[in-house]
Amino acid sequence: MAFMIWRAMLGADFPVIGFKPLALAYLYAGIGLVGTNFVGCYMDFSNRVADGLLSEHQRWSIVPGWTIYATILLLVVVLPFLVLVGVPVMAASLKRALLTPKNIVLGTLVLWLALTSLGWVALDNAWHRTHRLESFMMWLKDLLPGILFIAVPFMLAIYRGSRIYRRCRYGPCS
Repeated sequence: MAFMIWRAMLGADFPVIGFKPLALAYLYAGIGLVGTNFVGCYMDFSNRVADGLLSEHQRWSIVPGWTIYATILLLVVVLPFLVLVGVPVMAASLKRALLTPKNIVLGTLVLWLALTSLGWVALDNAWHRTHRLESFMMWLKDLLPGILFIAVPFMLAIYRGSRIYRRCRYGPCS
């Protein structure tokens, strides 16, 4: 579906750009997702080893499986978000020549704050109602690795993969 949206949104510019930037974006985002889950699982089970709940050997028999498990679970959230939000926004930005490093940084900050606010507003429990600022800061901290290692590589891959298109658009295409 992502590739159909990409092609439809780029229209006449698609033959110059192709699928390469989008394929690279998904590859980098996937690597970032696996890496983020691995580090999270490693840290979680390191705390359990430090507390004496697990031995070092047990940690290394559990962490790879938990990494795969967490990655598969998060794909249910990450893939639809990238397809329905990431692909159209990046294609529109590319087509309108708005895909610049400055706009990637701004887009990253807006995305981080928007997802944090959405999660923060959607959560409703007694602790959340009494610790509003602490809850918001927790959301910021928890979403940061996903933003840095999934969303940013996704955007940068499209930016880097479309450099031939940008060069052709603003000068002679070589």
